[in-house]
Amino acid sequence: MNLPEQTCPICGGPAEPSIRFLHWVCFECCRKAVDENGRPLGFGNESFSGGFVAWYKDTNETRDSHICYINGIKCWAGEAHMGGIAIHIYDQIRN
Repeated sequence: MNLPEQTCPICGGPAEPSIRFLHWVCFECCRKAVDENGRPLGFGNESFSGGFVAWYKDTNETRDSHICYINGIKCWAGEAHMGGIAIHIYDQIRN
């Protein structure tokens, strides 16, 4: 099945095609995620079986929030279906 091309809602560049996540942020923009104070953030699964974890890249300290900012745009990072992480613009969250 050929998936339609998708574009990142932040940069307008190509995003990985997905039927489930039609408006997710591209991988390049995901790497730019920061907290409200500009500290760089990382996201991942808690274990092989899933779960969500966020941390500060500068200290590896965990962060208890799904909120992040990319290019000044408020976003939500969460666990993707079947593992991995999906980031969406906060106001465009549909699920």
